[in-house]
Amino acid sequence: MAQLPDPRCWPAHNADMPLLRLALASEAGDPAARQRLAHELRQCIEQGEDQVILDTLRIATTASVYAHLWQQVCAAAEPQQDNEGAIVARIFAIPVVLVVGTKGRAVVSGVIPDIAEITALLDQHGAIGATRNFGLSNAAAALHTLERITPGQAYRWAHDFMRTGAPCDIASDPIVVAPGREQVHLRFLVGAGIGAVGAPSFVETASHIGKWGVPLTQLLSKQLAQPGVELLALPRPPVQLLKAAHAGRCAQLELAFSLFVSNSARTMRSASGDPTAIVSAHCDAAGLAELRISMSTALDDTVLEGFRWPLHPLDEFQSIVGSITALLEECRIGDIRLVGAVVADDESSGRPPFIRAADLNRNERDALPH
Repeated sequence: MAQLPDPRCWPAHNADMPLLRLALASEAGDPAARQRLAHELRQCIEQGEDQVILDTLRIATTASVYAHLWQQVCAAAEPQQDNEGAIVARIFAIPVVLVVGTKGRAVVSGVIPDIAEITALLDQHGAIGATRNFGLSNAAAALHTLERITPGQAYRWAHDFMRTGAPCDIASDPIVVAPGREQVHLRFLVGAGIGAVGAPSFVETASHIGKWGVPLTQLLSKQLAQPGVELLALPRPPVQLLKAAHAGRCAQLELAFSLFVSNSARTMRSASGDPTAIVSAHCDAAGLAELRISMSTALDDTVLEGFRWPLHPLDEFQSIVGSITALLEECRIGDIRLVGAVVADDESSGRPPFIRAADLNRNERDALPH
């Protein structure tokens, strides 16, 4: 089987960015550079210089450098105290993946009707632990809302919560559901809590979702239910606020892909035989990279279904490829093919966005590096 290439593009090293130089040295294992990087990031965050951090992330030279720098940013944005028993506020988000289906257009509220009931359930199952002043916003926030939160904003929210106990000002985003197959949506419940520096945070005490996941699924699904809509709300473990967007995004894509494969395989097998799955890596002129999974059958040239998996700089590429192929195998897809070169997306080429197995056999030369 061919090896799938990573289609993400990374810029060349820019020596004019001091933070990038420190990140490169820190990622390479220089302890002095790591200490200096942590200090500089903290300075940027405290002084509201978020753009410096974002600009540095944009020019990270490899996936590992990007991931290392982002981990250091998230650590620098956390409230810190030298004293072990000192009290700090921590902001977090609980990703919730929703599977929604309807025969007609519907809108699911972006506001949780009874957030106190959600909090009581988490407390009842021991998820809150030693955290005090625990609070959840009743706004169900979308991915784009969390992605706009800057390190400086997360830092200020924690300090404001510590001082006033006021909840985070987060926008609610309703879910618009179109008729047809089940759809997978993503929302976040943002919250905060106060605890001692050395004590387990809510992110830690609630990490074992087996204790509270099923009851919360039932409660959220009940609260968001409406006539004519089938809805299943699946919470994931809480994550530090800045890390939550990527964690939720991964959970949404994994579940959406699982539904796509099971639905497509079932439909194709009942109509025209076992499907072939083709996994290809794509990159367009703007540098946007994604994986595409194309499913077709040899007995019917009109049958072609596809799934797009957009790639994020934080994604562990080989892990994603492994999970995609593993799920295809679990669904008993016996013919899985990986295209061994990046496919350049060019609208003028006239190529369809997804690849039939027969087309790959005839035109594999189209899948050449751009």
